[in-house]
Amino acid sequence: MVVRELTGGIYFGKPKGFGINEHGERIAFNTEIYSTAEIDRIARVGFETARKRQGKLCSVDKANVLEASQLWRERLTIIGAEEYPDVELSHMYVDNAAMQLIRNPKQFDTIVTNNIFGDILSDEASILTGSIGMLPSASIGQSGPGVFEPVHGSAPDIAGQDKANPLAQVLSVSMLLKYGLGQERAAERVEAAVKTTLDRGFRTGDIMSYGKTLVGCLHMGEEVMRSLEASLPARASLH
Repeated sequence: MVVRELTGGIYFGKPKGFGINEHGERIAFNTEIYSTAEIDRIARVGFETARKRQGKLCSVDKANVLEASQLWRERLTIIGAEEYPDVELSHMYVDNAAMQLIRNPKQFDTIVTNNIFGDILSDEASILTGSIGMLPSASIGQSGPGVFEPVHGSAPDIAGQDKANPLAQVLSVSMLLKYGLGQERAAERVEAAVKTTLDRGFRTGDIMSYGKTLVGCLHMGEEVMRSLEASLPARASLH
């Protein structure tokens, strides 16, 4: 799970823009800036998420060269010690984290990081699942409902062709149930239905492999529903 800060950092920091330097050359600049409040907010989201998983949180920064990352690491350490002593906190530089995600992804459970690092690492992590069409995501504020959706875009090049992988959308429902509504048992059933469907050999084109059954978007969705219905108590049914 990658917990990415979405509203601060270099994408929104000021000053930013274009200018001319002392040599008369055109330049462009952006500002990486975080307040303690911004860091504390996303830190708590990261710790709370880790608590619901395996109790391990890795904070990714670049504190060896960036002052913004030094404050980030300082605040994560303080909040971890004072508010979440039950969660195992570690720190990792972003360049090492990018390598370790490929080298040994199972060492990670929950990652929390800033906007630009999270933008890159979450896309890198998505391919570990086999396809970006497998990855759910959520944009969650401090209050009110979050937005739960696939991490990928709308794929207009295959629109209307029954080729899209629907599993990221289905798993976004699972994420909504678990992290938005606190319905962990229902979330587990949705995740299990996806796993069962894949174990039964059904694949859309983006994850197709030898010996499996190639299906379209609609058929894959129907197979997930069959797997989900089969897991429900006898008195329950889906319509």
